[in-house]
Amino acid sequence: MLEQFLISQVFAFILIFVRIGSGLMTMPGFGETYISRRIRLTLALTIALVLTPVLSSAMPKLPSSPLALAILVAAEVLVGLFIGGICRILISATHVAGTIFSFQSGLSSAVLYDVSQSSQGSLMGNFFGLITVLLLFSTGMHGFMLRGITESYTVFAPGQFPPIADFAETAARIASDTFTVAVEISTPMIVVGTLLFLGAGILSRLMPSLQIFFLITPPQLFINFFVLIAVFSAMMLWYMEFFRDKLMLFFGYLN
Repeated sequence: MLEQFLISQVFAFILIFVRIGSGLMTMPGFGETYISRRIRLTLALTIALVLTPVLSSAMPKLPSSPLALAILVAAEVLVGLFIGGICRILISATHVAGTIFSFQSGLSSAVLYDVSQSSQGSLMGNFFGLITVLLLFSTGMHGFMLRGITESYTVFAPGQFPPIADFAETAARIASDTFTVAVEISTPMIVVGTLLFLGAGILSRLMPSLQIFFLITPPQLFINFFVLIAVFSAMMLWYMEFFRDKLMLFFGYLN
């Protein structure tokens, strides 16, 4: 009797850890490459250990075949990756906005390794991404993300394979909304950059011998950074409201 109880508790702990760990691996702020792997592993193990006594009764029984066990673990991994991936898609809006600003200001060639995206990215996209992660933790959004993944068991019951079609539809819709808001918060830079290039094009036609696109680089940088300083607070407030509303809508569905 005691042996069966221990086996069921260990199995429940492993299933919870798989979902929590895969979610934290992709969540912004928790799954960044600059966060120590030991810290991420310790956090996932701690959360799974706390949730095991609460959720152990909802866990399915240990499958009798290795194939069924593999399918069960894969389903939990997919649910965790889906929840963490949705949060990752939402935070990518600021990276897109930073990339747009880089193109409009002439900094598109200034690239470096983006630690939050694990790839090459623009300088301003990297800056916007780090600021966004800072705001997520300073406003308490990280706790809301953790609450969402821990309460996902009320919708995605363990032992059932998740609806892949619904996952794909939800991810596509949120990605579309994220790109839309990225363009919206970049509107001031797009307008200023368009007017600046329009004026430069007119001057280039009037004075073909003048290297106008070389001469406008300093004022282009100055004007774009001046606009960024003027609207940066409003941009980030607008984005944080969008992030909060999308999380409430998504995790509200989960809850």
